[in-house]
Amino acid sequence: MDHHERVDRDLKQFLKTKSQNMAIPDTVQHAVDNALSSLPEPNAKKRYPLKRWRWATAIMALFVLLGTVSFFTVPTFAQMVRSLFAKDHYSDIGLLRAQELGLVYDPHIKVKDAGYKLEINEAVADPTRVTMALQLFNKKGEHDRNKLVFVDPNNITIKDDHGNVVGSMYDMGLTNDFYYMVAFFSEPLQTDKITIEGNIRTLGYQKEPLIAGNWDFSFDMDMKEANRQTQIEKLSGSYTSPHGMSITLKRLTRMVQGVRFELETELDDTAMARSPGDLWEKQKLSFHFETPEGEEIHSVNPRKSGYSDSLMTSEHQVIGKGKMRWSYTFKYLPEHEPYRFVLDGYSVAEKDGSRISFKPSELTVPRTFEILKDRLELVGTSLEASLSNNRTYETVITLYGELENEATYEVWYAYDPAGRPYEISMRGGISFLNTLPDNWREGLLSMGDRYMQQPIEFRVQGLEQIPEELTLVREVVDKRYKDPDWSVLLNDRE
Repeated sequence: MDHHERVDRDLKQFLKTKSQNMAIPDTVQHAVDNALSSLPEPNAKKRYPLKRWRWATAIMALFVLLGTVSFFTVPTFAQMVRSLFAKDHYSDIGLLRAQELGLVYDPHIKVKDAGYKLEINEAVADPTRVTMALQLFNKKGEHDRNKLVFVDPNNITIKDDHGNVVGSMYDMGLTNDFYYMVAFFSEPLQTDKITIEGNIRTLGYQKEPLIAGNWDFSFDMDMKEANRQTQIEKLSGSYTSPHGMSITLKRLTRMVQGVRFELETELDDTAMARSPGDLWEKQKLSFHFETPEGEEIHSVNPRKSGYSDSLMTSEHQVIGKGKMRWSYTFKYLPEHEPYRFVLDGYSVAEKDGSRISFKPSELTVPRTFEILKDRLELVGTSLEASLSNNRTYETVITLYGELENEATYEVWYAYDPAGRPYEISMRGGISFLNTLPDNWREGLLSMGDRYMQQPIEFRVQGLEQIPEELTLVREVVDKRYKDPDWSVLLNDRE
């Protein structure tokens, strides 16, 4: 037996042994058998180049098959990927990318106490987020998905290489097979190592007797390779809206599990005058990304039915008078193909002063008022126990509304006949109305639910008697501007 024959024999035996030691689906096993059978026999006397290439190709194919099998037999993340494909027809691209780069880490955590075992076999970390699969098994060896609740004293924290706490993990759900633990970072982590520390001291939930124990754990994760995969791209493009907001694209940071998109905005003097004090800081942007053919990729704050959403984190901060810096981290943005950023609108809190006067005794039938393209329908008043103090009462005005503007930063006050002001708190549900599947800007905010006959409540704090007449004043409107006309083609290599 010559050298080549011994190598052939040893390689074939090694690969066959490896394939037999794995739980391989029938279809994959059939392909493995075919690949093995294609290898030349040790007693072959002639070794032509063509047969040698056939042998090498078979080996490569077998490695690919075994690699595929190993990925889909990872006990927890494999289940998550399959469940996402099966239920939502959507895969976590960041997680798959981490798998491709070999960044799925096994910390080998197994902690037992009081008959329960906590296990962690997979974790992924990059400057965008930390993802971890945590399992809890009961005395019978069954996975107990509801026994662990992440409230004090239970917590999982993340520390940087200086020992500073930079985040905490929570259970996203998504699967019944394990606790899908995540932590998102609005600012990319700047560290070469992180430490995951779990403090788990009780099991049980709701009215169950708590089980005391110690399932604490700690492990480190090297971030150097994930940091090396981070790429920063400068963006260009700026625009000034008809109502005085300038928008400038700044940069894109590509990380293993996400893409961070940054831009800056600035309001001119006229716009700032409409939002005195700190009102101008209360803003919201609406935009989306689409392919050059107009197919939606992701949307942020749209008024669109059935929109695509992969936003993980967002934040904005003041960087100067009238100036804001915005950052959004998405699970994915195209890397090698062009795509378009489209500004759909924005909102800013502004002084309003719109007034609605009515006599509560005359609300035997609803009354409708229109202010700044918003429509409010008052349906009744009542005197009810205060939500803050059961020994006092407050006037409650029930109404429905259809808003062109936003509602997040609205401020309402009520005035009695003597002109005394009373703060109003809002209680009830808000949903979208008349949205379209192919339009990001149209549609209204619906205050209350007419179908379920559940109006929204304006609770007038401190007004313990219903007066003969009431005046409602919207001191601050969350003014929405949907007429910007700007888009930028990004990642255009031509």
